[in-house]
Amino acid sequence: MQYFEEVVPGVKLLRTPFGQYWSGVVLVRGDSPAETVLIDSGASRETVDDCILPALKAEGLRPEDIGWLTCTHCHGDHVGGHFRLRELCTIPVAAFEGSDDKIRDPMKYSKQIRSVFPEDSPAPPKVLLGVEPDRLLKDGEMLAGRLRLIWTPGHDTDTVCWLDEKTGTLITGDSVQGNGADGAGLAFYQDLPAYEESLSRLLSLNASNLVSAHFYAPAGAVALGREAVRQYLKNSAETVERYRRELAALCKRSPQASYQTLAREMIRSEGRQEPEYLFLELYTVRAHLTAQKEESHEPASH
Repeated sequence: MQYFEEVVPGVKLLRTPFGQYWSGVVLVRGDSPAETVLIDSGASRETVDDCILPALKAEGLRPEDIGWLTCTHCHGDHVGGHFRLRELCTIPVAAFEGSDDKIRDPMKYSKQIRSVFPEDSPAPPKVLLGVEPDRLLKDGEMLAGRLRLIWTPGHDTDTVCWLDEKTGTLITGDSVQGNGADGAGLAFYQDLPAYEESLSRLLSLNASNLVSAHFYAPAGAVALGREAVRQYLKNSAETVERYRRELAALCKRSPQASYQTLAREMIRSEGRQEPEYLFLELYTVRAHLTAQKEESHEPASH
């Protein structure tokens, strides 16, 4: 059985099963249900029944003791359990205003994101049900009196972090990619300028601690202390610069190379293992080449 592990007092991480790896669910525990928030819900209803509910029980909590259910973004491994939790009780759901359509129909978006590189993408989940949000928050708004929403696009358009102002802990979900999660060949972002701007914004917050939703190479999932957080974020920014240099060199050698060829070369250059499906890495390569084209005003050649 998996338990919530305390990161700092009142902020706990549960590593829920996600294929061979894990996806994090964060419990921010306040002094009352109204101040208690569950951030993300794992990949499926089975995740809720087999993992989240027993872990909550070990904390002395039932789903109805949660004041708010929210998410860091609407990818399936982060909102796959939302419908099941709403099925169990009337737990209110909060979401970023940019997630409104996606949280209502995450399956539609799951199929859409795979449609860009269909031959390199896995099948979408068999079941991925949406929920109606009870509250939509804007960038900078507070939830439960302690969590500030920080919009951090790049990985996706609706990616957010939650800054727990009580402990100074930044809950980043997939907003900070390092050199990629376990099982991935590279970091995954769809919009390079937005991702870099988000990293810069997060650095300016000077957060005391950080907890992400996966193990991100090389630093892992947790950073404790301001200097550790700064290094965690700095590593992601340095990774982007390294990717930029590597891709520029690859494109210079092989101007007509496909996204797939470039992604495989990048993965080898980074010393990572090629995943079964390349669609995440292809998005990152495309993001770099799109930004490169826009900066140089040259026509796309890939």
